[in-house]
Amino acid sequence: MVMRAFEKIFLDHLLASGALKFGRFRLKSGRVSSYFINLGAAMATGKGASLIAEAYTSKILADLGLSFDYIHGPAYKGIPIAALVSARLYELEGVDKRWGYDRKEMKDHGDRVDEWFVGGINRGDRVLMLDDVLSDGGTKVELFRRLIELGLEPVAVIVGVDRREIKDENRKWFDEMGVRVLSILSVEDLLEHAKSEKA
Repeated sequence: MVMRAFEKIFLDHLLASGALKFGRFRLKSGRVSSYFINLGAAMATGKGASLIAEAYTSKILADLGLSFDYIHGPAYKGIPIAALVSARLYELEGVDKRWGYDRKEMKDHGDRVDEWFVGGINRGDRVLMLDDVLSDGGTKVELFRRLIELGLEPVAVIVGVDRREIKDENRKWFDEMGVRVLSILSVEDLLEHAKSEKA
């Protein structure tokens, strides 16, 4: 597969920043993987953050369009991605999209409106979720379900890398809800790159 310019720049930046490493890594699930992705390392500088924002924004404009109202960034890596992309869309397109994120723990003080979610959420919003990696898809499905309870409509999820490990029940949920699942890169892209480097 021939990569588009923004996909190649994204991959090169993941490698240069140390966000993508090849080897033997034990994942949070306990499974062993031949690669590891830490998108936080790719956003650790102003230049890096700008490159990440550009990649996600290019993916949105090329493959999704602007038919959404609110960008959701799952805690924790999704939070800066959502903020960066919202700002980049305004800079590039003059489109002012609201964004927000979820809390890992419920807030038990202050305004009860934002006990689980923080940001510019309005009932009826069409939601685009942005995150670093898609594994089994369970976290994304659970978050979308909670947003639906607030009266929001899921549209799509875009991740930096799709590990191609989504569970059948989660894939079915996305399909039945009409939620598009998109990624800048897939595990096949990473492995193809690793193979070409060894050749």
